[in-house]
Amino acid sequence: MKAEVVYGGHSTVFLNMGKASILTDPNLSNRLWTIRRRSKPGLSREQIESVNLVLVSHGHYDHLDMPTVRRLSRSAVVIVPEGLSRYFTRYGFKDVRVMSWWEQTTVHGIRVVVVPANHFQGRNPFVKSLYQGYVIDGGRQIYFAGDTGWFEGFKEIGAMFRLDLALLPIGAYRPWAVFGSHMTPEDSVRAMRHLGAKAMVPIHWGTFRLSLEPLSEPLNRLKRAAIDAGMQDRIVVLQPGQSLELTR
Repeated sequence: MKAEVVYGGHSTVFLNMGKASILTDPNLSNRLWTIRRRSKPGLSREQIESVNLVLVSHGHYDHLDMPTVRRLSRSAVVIVPEGLSRYFTRYGFKDVRVMSWWEQTTVHGIRVVVVPANHFQGRNPFVKSLYQGYVIDGGRQIYFAGDTGWFEGFKEIGAMFRLDLALLPIGAYRPWAVFGSHMTPEDSVRAMRHLGAKAMVPIHWGTFRLSLEPLSEPLNRLKRAAIDAGMQDRIVVLQPGQSLELTR
């Protein structure tokens, strides 16, 4: 089965896998509080309206944007970590599945496995929620890391799956990587080595300025790290709106 991967910007990715049209960490808004979006959202109205499966990694505002959620079909199946179902049920989503690490479900013929991440919980001081990544298995296996720092779990995920593609974050690391909650570009290349994925598309860069490094720095560092590791042929950089097709 072929799979089409379209980068929407930040951690929002549209995946077309047969009967499943999947959206990760929905955020297509022009602002995040007072932070202006630096690149136009890369998804069309038709793609957004076709979404029938939503995967949310955690509740931080740059990964779960309610104006974007309200644009989605209420018939879409939604998978969220513990503590976040209310953000969908209150708007009439009927099939909201709260799942934890290593649980799995099947939606529209696609197997979705929840995998660990290394991040931090919460949306605001009054909402406690967890964080996670996903392996999407629909003939092709795609790993969506969500938001995570480096952790040994990459080795376990790599041993359990034969990944065709890894969607890994590379930005917002200065100073957050010091606390272990975000990865540097070099961490992402190291994660790729343990995951054993055939290819990587970087996410979580160039959209919102959430940290101290220049917006252009993560991509430049990723390219240098990939060359140093001899992995440059496995890195596929997509600008918002650009797509990658995985075929058998």
